[in-house]
Amino acid sequence: MLEYTLYVDVWLLRLGCNFIFEYLLLWATATITRTQTTPMRLLMGSFIGTLHYLLYLAASVGMIPFYGLLRFLPIVILVSAAMICAAFFPISWRRLVIASGYFYTIGFVAAGMGLAAAYLLGSPDSPAFTTGTLISILAILLIAELGWGIVHERVVHTIYRVPVEISCDGQSIKMTALVDTGNQLKDPLNRQSVIIVDWQSVKAMLPSDVASVMVSLEEGDPAALNRFTELETWRTRLRLIPFNSIGKTNGLMLGFRPDEVRIGAHTWTGDIQPTVAVHPHNLDPNGEYNALVPPHLVDNSLQTVEGGEAYAKASSDFQS
Repeated sequence: MLEYTLYVDVWLLRLGCNFIFEYLLLWATATITRTQTTPMRLLMGSFIGTLHYLLYLAASVGMIPFYGLLRFLPIVILVSAAMICAAFFPISWRRLVIASGYFYTIGFVAAGMGLAAAYLLGSPDSPAFTTGTLISILAILLIAELGWGIVHERVVHTIYRVPVEISCDGQSIKMTALVDTGNQLKDPLNRQSVIIVDWQSVKAMLPSDVASVMVSLEEGDPAALNRFTELETWRTRLRLIPFNSIGKTNGLMLGFRPDEVRIGAHTWTGDIQPTVAVHPHNLDPNGEYNALVPPHLVDNSLQTVEGGEAYAKASSDFQS
């Protein structure tokens, strides 16, 4: 009778590496195809794939039957389909086909590189499967970065964001801001820097007549400037901020001087605080941030920015 020595630590390492591989494969697929999911759903999908791998390992040494069945191509496809459904369901058939295409393409390329590395770094009789799996994991990250810049994008989204709190007339609003090198706006009256926030984030703070003028400015109403000079509320707070951006030159945004601005751990009050400019549309279609701050405003708050000095560029360059 054939005897086999089972090294539990080796199996646990291989299963752990496989779980990470499956998770990153689903993550890359979700990010590239912009398919909605959650970390918990990705974990569920990864668990299904790793469970199949565990059964395959057990069957390969005779601990359980069905070795041939577990490596049968239709079964492998069925398991991968279950992983995709667990991670992305509910999903339309069209998006399911697209997600599956990316999933299999990235998976085959990364797994192929890992398998080649396992035999090159090991031997035909004893391939270095654990090392090969690690190479596969690196391959997924490499493919994602070279093909779509996912890793760079995710790092930027994590590192280059800061919490912002704006206080005015007894109201405080908290939001997430992207550190944006393209934001070079200055308040024309005092030359202070400008924080750009979207309308939805601050509309509860704006008086109704101020909000009405802001809408008129965006629509290009020629009477908007006259209405601006006739405003009774916030007369000493309001500013007109000129800007140029992609697709629009000589634009005007309505701005105001708040009572206090807090960015990370630093607070601005009085005459040196930045001006807040209100953008009439969402700054990020995905809703992941709703303000843009210039880099120098976070110089005193970098302990709140994970990863060090924060410099990034948003999709729109606002310049005075």
